[in-house]
Amino acid sequence: MDLELVTKGKQLSDNDLSILTYLAAHVNELEGVSLRKIAATLYTSPATIVRLAQKMDFSGYLELFYFLKNQYRPQNQFVEATVDISIPTDKIAPSIQAMKQIYQKNQEKFITIYATGFSSMIAEYLYKKLLVNGIKTLFVNAADSSGIINNNIDNISMLIVISKSGETQKVVEKMHFSKDHGIPTILFTGNSQSRATEAASIIFEVTDERPLDSQNIKYNSFFGKLLLLMEYIVQEFTKTN
Repeated sequence: MDLELVTKGKQLSDNDLSILTYLAAHVNELEGVSLRKIAATLYTSPATIVRLAQKMDFSGYLELFYFLKNQYRPQNQFVEATVDISIPTDKIAPSIQAMKQIYQKNQEKFITIYATGFSSMIAEYLYKKLLVNGIKTLFVNAADSSGIINNNIDNISMLIVISKSGETQKVVEKMHFSKDHGIPTILFTGNSQSRATEAASIIFEVTDERPLDSQNIKYNSFFGKLLLLMEYIVQEFTKTN
């Protein structure tokens, strides 16, 4: 809440405004602190603070305090969380170009995306991102019949798979099936030394700081970084020039 809105129409002195600004900025630190101690910190008297509250149509200091606590959000409550994530654009440019060439030769076919577990949420996002860009895309996860890929292999231009560990059995199986049928496979993984990499045509590796946390219980930036990487890839993939 803007203090100007709270004080509008009130006859407050500069000292009153200074006190009010302090109370609003430190409201989360002042609960349980005596009025006498607050007054001493501000080099004023308890009576001055009470009169300020009354000028603002509150019965006393406590009513003013709880009003500020419930409705005023001081700026120092907001913390801007930033994560320094750099995408190796030059390094991955050839891989993106290779994907574009595969797509351009097979635009009548489907880009098929496969993933399981937490990876399937990222896969579904990529699926929808490609769809809204007008690209024929099919999303398949572990709950779907294996026949979706097996029986439509002639209509698949490329298979995109996501596997944090690169060791998910169902993912590896789909990759080998596609490889055996001449379908290029694009792998997003946190482990470039996995079985999945052996069957991949193109590999995008994202740093996984918790490779042993298979259930994704603890903090891990892998999926967040992967999502940003995919945003960049889709942007480059869909460029017409």
